[in-house]
Amino acid sequence: MSVVRVAIPLVKGKRRFFLAKGRPWSVVEHVFLAALAIKPRTVDELASAGNVPRRLVLEALIRLMRAGWVDLLQESKGVVFSISKAGREVVDDGELPQVTRTMSRWMNFVIDRLTGTLYRSRELPFFEKHVVQERAERERLVWLRPRNIDAFDDTAGVLAALFGSDEKFVSIEPSSEKMMERWAVVTVRQGHIEGLPRRAPRELGDLIRAAAREAPQFPVGQSSPQHNPGKAPDYIDREIPDAIECRFRHTDLILGGPAHQEALLDAIKRARQRLIIHSTFISADAFAGVRPQLLEAVKRGAIVDILWGEDDDKTGVVSTLKAVDQIRQQIHSEGLQSSFRVHRFSTRSHAKILCADDGKGRWSVTLGSCNWLSSGFHSYEASARFSDGPVVAAVLEQLADLTRGADRHWTELTSEVTQLAHEVRSQKPPSSSVKAKVTVVLGPQHVQFSRLARDNASKRMFVTSHRLGAATRPAVIIPAIAAVQNRGIDVKIYFGTQTKPVTTTKAAQLAAGAGEKGVSLRPVIEPRLHAKMLAWDDDNLLVTSQNWLSADPSDFSLRREIGVLIQADGVARQAIEDFEAVRRT
Repeated sequence: MSVVRVAIPLVKGKRRFFLAKGRPWSVVEHVFLAALAIKPRTVDELASAGNVPRRLVLEALIRLMRAGWVDLLQESKGVVFSISKAGREVVDDGELPQVTRTMSRWMNFVIDRLTGTLYRSRELPFFEKHVVQERAERERLVWLRPRNIDAFDDTAGVLAALFGSDEKFVSIEPSSEKMMERWAVVTVRQGHIEGLPRRAPRELGDLIRAAAREAPQFPVGQSSPQHNPGKAPDYIDREIPDAIECRFRHTDLILGGPAHQEALLDAIKRARQRLIIHSTFISADAFAGVRPQLLEAVKRGAIVDILWGEDDDKTGVVSTLKAVDQIRQQIHSEGLQSSFRVHRFSTRSHAKILCADDGKGRWSVTLGSCNWLSSGFHSYEASARFSDGPVVAAVLEQLADLTRGADRHWTELTSEVTQLAHEVRSQKPPSSSVKAKVTVVLGPQHVQFSRLARDNASKRMFVTSHRLGAATRPAVIIPAIAAVQNRGIDVKIYFGTQTKPVTTTKAAQLAAGAGEKGVSLRPVIEPRLHAKMLAWDDDNLLVTSQNWLSADPSDFSLRREIGVLIQADGVARQAIEDFEAVRRT
């Protein structure tokens, strides 16, 4: 039987995590507590009324007693259980508040240097290199060469791999500890891989099999071959991310400048716990316009975090940093710097994100095209607001990664946003909503979705972009031409005129060339166009910070642009009709 060992390059890390541990309450436990709120009962009475085993009742009551919500009484008929005063305070809640205990734990983990996937150390046992070299003296072995992987850079992956279902992330202890080089060894037997975790990506399995095919006939020790995995595949060649099944309200599609101003002011007005604003730039004048409302939010007890990124216009970065320093001085002079935090570092992202609670314990995130703290709200913008827990959490996980700054270290703010993401994941969907699928789209992944529109559109494609530039033809026009020529799709592409990337002559040339292929490429004079949308048919709408007609983010800047694809009944039709009603060319 053919047996080959393949050595997988890893880095091993160890960090101290703080977490809250506690199992969520079941509906059955809530029902028992509600029954005791009506009158005290024995175990047998509860078991009989609920038609459940006596042992199940006892286990539930013990948990409820530990939480302080149930008292034990001795009466003439025996031991009776009664709801306590603390229990009455929570019994009418939609869900019982989870009782947790905060603890810290050192966690060992490894990251494979081929796909960047993080594993618990017990999932993928590791060895020092000299141990693997000794095995190569007596076993047929192939080394996989490592790729240049940006390790420990995926918040969602960290939480999924290291935390159990009854654990919530609280924070991570900052550490400058260097990752250690280690190796895992898996067995390939007749093409089947043994010793690889089931959740390992398919790409890693393919690389292992390819390496095994280069194995020597006999053990060769120090001369064991090294398999070159090649460069990591570009994001545009990877599988499209999985969509999140959720609920969406059509009223949460925010279109036009005034609607965005209203959304910002409403979020600030409602916030009682936290408000996070990520704007590409920060204008001193725009900030002054909302400063009183932000101060009121702080006085109500909300923590305000202001983050900023950057754009192609580098002079804007300088002006933003100058405005940030002035704002920080003002806040410091008022003694509010602990709860009104304007961060000086750049996230190096063009994304626009607004996150806030509504004062009643529910959270929402809004993202799209609007620069919340530099816009005069005169342009036509497009954003989407979400309050379904899994979507809010997914966006917050991306925001957490942005808070690391240039050095990529986990900061206190990273821990705070990560903890918030973990907490809101179980938030119930909004009322009066429709079924939807939502996909978070990062930087280079945008190209995949223009191809998806090309391949799946049955009657129309629609694109709006702030700018027209060098990326116009490969990013959007070529897929659009293919859609027209292959299936006769109606394609309309619009761009703003008050921008500098191309001359009027160049724009006319591009429009004429596209027109010859059946693609309508048209400038928009009024309103000033800043929205970035890709839509097809009636039910597929991608709103984003990505300038479809001028920007082409690389794989080296994954979160430079962030958008969301919404697939819901009529959502694309709603956006297209709104824009067509106000545009003038």
